[in-house]
Amino acid sequence: MTKLFKTRDGKWVTDLDVAAALHAVGAAEAKVLYMHTELSFGTPNPGLGRSELLAHLFEIVMGLKVPTLCVPTFTFSFCNGEDYDVKRSRSRMGVFNEYIRQLQGTLRSVDPLMSVALTGEDLDLVSNLGHRSIGADSTFDKLHRREGAKFLFFGASPSKCFTYSHYVEEREGVYYRYNRDFTGTIVDSEGRREDTYTLFVRYRNVTPSSEGILEKEMLRTGILRCAPCGDTVISTVDEPAAYETIAGQLRADINCYLAKPYPGDHLDREFVARNMVAL
Repeated sequence: MTKLFKTRDGKWVTDLDVAAALHAVGAAEAKVLYMHTELSFGTPNPGLGRSELLAHLFEIVMGLKVPTLCVPTFTFSFCNGEDYDVKRSRSRMGVFNEYIRQLQGTLRSVDPLMSVALTGEDLDLVSNLGHRSIGADSTFDKLHRREGAKFLFFGASPSKCFTYSHYVEEREGVYYRYNRDFTGTIVDSEGRREDTYTLFVRYRNVTPSSEGILEKEMLRTGILRCAPCGDTVISTVDEPAAYETIAGQLRADINCYLAKPYPGDHLDREFVARNMVAL
């Protein structure tokens, strides 16, 4: 047993606690596990170095024996006026995702906006992708066509990081987002090249809701399976259930994820990115 985190009330979160929470929410039942992470379980054990702590967490997740594990390693490089280096561009999705990205045997997608790192069997999820980062032939699109796909929120809140919801918005054709092209330089094993990718961005003057209605609905219907773990929770949701919930909410009220409705003739297409980290 290894002590990993100390909670606010002074209790230790061990590797056994984390593994138990993962099994409680059915993470081991997935064929493909798409994991969002935030190490919010408590204060990291000062007796463990950062790499040692992350290695323990990765070992726990791999102990689930899920055939394929994916983590977002988004950079939004072209949006931020930067080159995208498949090997060297750091993920903006947290220290654990960045650790997984750098592991030997991990494959990262060639997507200068919303890359994904994968370890396991289904390499097609990050290979031969289209140029629409959350549209046709994106990782999310391929995930939607897989059986046994689950989203895992490893200490993270779905209200803060469920980027998949924007894929469903794209499929439903919401009026408050539009496809915008971004051009820049990609660096990979084949050298340097200029390319253009498309992102389904929000109009500049549109403000999203902060009410967390998607997470509330998933909790109400029971499709979001949760287990306490230290100072936070670990949760999962099956991809088909998530898709139908998001699409259903949009069809019932197209403005449900917005702070307020917006007139279509007053939408601002100006795009300004300063260290963009989210869609």
